[in-house]
Amino acid sequence: MQLNLGLTVNADDTVDGQLLLTAEKSVLSSRNKNLAVAYAELRENIPALPAGEETVYEDDRFYGAQITYRRTPLKSFTSESVKLGRDGDLYRFSLPLDPKKYGGKVAEQDPQNQQRFLDLMSFEISVTFPGRVIDSNGTLTGRSVTWKVVANEPKPAELRAIAEAPPRPTPSASPAAAGGTDDPGGFPWLPVSVGVLVLLLLAGGVTAVLLRRRGGTAATPPAPTRPAPPEGGSP
Repeated sequence: MQLNLGLTVNADDTVDGQLLLTAEKSVLSSRNKNLAVAYAELRENIPALPAGEETVYEDDRFYGAQITYRRTPLKSFTSESVKLGRDGDLYRFSLPLDPKKYGGKVAEQDPQNQQRFLDLMSFEISVTFPGRVIDSNGTLTGRSVTWKVVANEPKPAELRAIAEAPPRPTPSASPAAAGGTDDPGGFPWLPVSVGVLVLLLLAGGVTAVLLRRRGGTAATPPAPTRPAPPEGGSP
């Protein structure tokens, strides 16, 4: 089987990329004419892979599964095979190549087949980090580490890399917590302005009422007085 993996770690601790786990059609068809059934049986010998959007992959030579990762959280990469996580201000990647993790079903017949199964596997891995790579046992190009482990050749105990992680963003204070202003240290002009406007409106209303009252009193003529009747006359 062949495991091809390309991952990009984002600064927000998510991962994009793809994983291909395939086998040659000629090998699969020798086990079962139904490629899907033969592949499923063979995959049981592979340790668990990080979960993602999985589809069937097939070309002229290979058949298998393609797993796609889109903004997948780092916590999803704690499988038995691929391990990728954040440790404080560092990213740590590892892919153990332990024979005891491979060839489980094959080993039921002969334990020596575990090592044989792993020897026949090939790995092509690429991981790109957002920060500087400070340690790895792969080939470093910029912020990317690659490994190419071919079949029938000695394999390291694991593929590993360590890279710097950017600082986690600190939550900023909300405008409400900051007194309703963009500048926490500034004078709260907005509440004062609203208060002044309310006072002006109240003062304007009182003035209007007073003017209305005064105008009404001046416009009302005094009640006419009747002249007193002459003495001895009729009213």
